[in-house]
Amino acid sequence: MILLPLAIIVGLATSPATFATSQFDFDLSPQITQTQLWAAITLGLINVLIVLFILNGMRKLFDAYSKGDVLTDYCAVLIQRIGKGFVALAAANFLLYPLQTLLLTMANPPGQRSIAIGLNSDMIFFALSGGLIVVIGWAMREASDAAAENKAFV
Repeated sequence: MILLPLAIIVGLATSPATFATSQFDFDLSPQITQTQLWAAITLGLINVLIVLFILNGMRKLFDAYSKGDVLTDYCAVLIQRIGKGFVALAAANFLLYPLQTLLLTMANPPGQRSIAIGLNSDMIFFALSGGLIVVIGWAMREASDAAAENKAFV
């Protein structure tokens, strides 16, 4: 979790953001400005923030598991947050790609600007996985309530 942001910062600092070095999977306008290019790169970093959110949730969950807190409401909430993070990652990919294509083709003459909207298998996988993890978190929350109720009887 620490190395990922550091690697991104070092990568952005050591390699200039130019038309030639950009690695988008669509055709860029040769007339794009540095501001447009940096804005598109910044939009792409939103996914990194979401991944860091997911990884931090996993870190907290495994820390709780290592302390013996397995069937607790806290763990159920963490599981649901992780699932919501995966759903957010799918939604971010779906929304950010069209914004980046629009931003990076704005310099084209009228009629040659484009916006690409797409759905790929990664988005579907993240959405389905996230939804499943949210449901598992919900079931864990119900199980933790039942375990707390059983513990109160004893």
